[in-house]
Amino acid sequence: MSNPVRDYAWGHREAIADFQGRPPGRGPEAELWIGAHEASPSTLPDGRRLDAAIAADPDRWLGPRVREQLGDRLPFLMKILAVNEPLSLQVHPSAALAQHGHRRESAAGVPLDAPHRSYTDASHKPELLHALTPFHGLAGFREIDRTVPLLRRLRLPWADEVAQRLEDAPTADTLRAVVTETLALEGRPLKRLLRDIGDAARHVGARAGRQELRHRSKMRTTEEAQLNPEAARLFTLVGSLVTRYPKDPGVLVTLLLNHVALAPGESMFVDAGTVHAYLGGFAIEVMASSDNVIRAGLTPKHTDVAELLRITRFDPVPPPRWDPSERAPGYALLEPPVPDFCLTVGDVPVRRVPAAGPRTVLVIDGAVEVVGQHETVALTRGQSAFVAHEDGPVDLRGTGRVAIASVP
Repeated sequence: MSNPVRDYAWGHREAIADFQGRPPGRGPEAELWIGAHEASPSTLPDGRRLDAAIAADPDRWLGPRVREQLGDRLPFLMKILAVNEPLSLQVHPSAALAQHGHRRESAAGVPLDAPHRSYTDASHKPELLHALTPFHGLAGFREIDRTVPLLRRLRLPWADEVAQRLEDAPTADTLRAVVTETLALEGRPLKRLLRDIGDAARHVGARAGRQELRHRSKMRTTEEAQLNPEAARLFTLVGSLVTRYPKDPGVLVTLLLNHVALAPGESMFVDAGTVHAYLGGFAIEVMASSDNVIRAGLTPKHTDVAELLRITRFDPVPPPRWDPSERAPGYALLEPPVPDFCLTVGDVPVRRVPAAGPRTVLVIDGAVEVVGQHETVALTRGQSAFVAHEDGPVDLRGTGRVAIASVP
């Protein structure tokens, strides 16, 4: 398949081009879309758009089970993400909220391609991210007993007040109230607060760097010993975000979120209603086929704070890492709790290849042949093939590593 590239400003100039073995484009390239979403569908070798081919013969491409359970469109979308700068603070809707929001904006006459439209389609957007390089992100509200000491570390009245409120009433309702009030801040008071937060965060982050040097020489103070690597990374991040967004209250919300650091081969799952922002790295992402994004900050794009507050889950959660349901040397099957998609990652020959339904095969490394009953397709790093339900079981031959998106 030929797959379109999205050139958002937060992308990397060379990462996707290098992955595909081609010269870099003229600007940053953020996402490689591999699928049939109508906004940027892949193209088949005969020139047809994948979404059009599926619409013309859904039984052939999807199979009766997928059609019955999930409808007549490809239920998943695979992407390559090249994150060079932080993404927006955002949340994705549930299926019911997506349908309602799409109907509401359509009835109001908001064009699908309008910059201020939030619900561009009627599908939810849970997403699974699998890191190909070290990857960092913020996702979900941190457990309150871990957030309170971090806020107190800043030694600022605003942070101390929020810490006390959370300590007195460690509930989702308190978090909701704090975030609602925080995102409503504006004008000079907000600018002063962000300046103070940035200065304090940079100071703590710098102290963490000195802590690491003392740790290596076995000389650490009691106070320094309490600052773990996650906290150090968080304060360094907040200091840089204040510099980038000196008038954006969304920066303050990042102090309440889990910092998730993935090593290559590790994964995280972001379900509907989970506030998140990806920070940096190169990864595969598989999601329900949707482009619904509700933003609240850290972006020049349209934000809808009221809608984000309405659909967000404020329950504190651990960092949303996702472990494989099956694992063997060189093989992992990732099955998050959604009916739309799962992801198989493995060295060729892959331990278990999905035998039915729609499948997208992406070569991560090496050279691989996808061998079907009637056709063999040769792929190298960065190339992909779509396997239709009618193609039945396929074999993967060669030397390399692949990612296969399919329906559970």
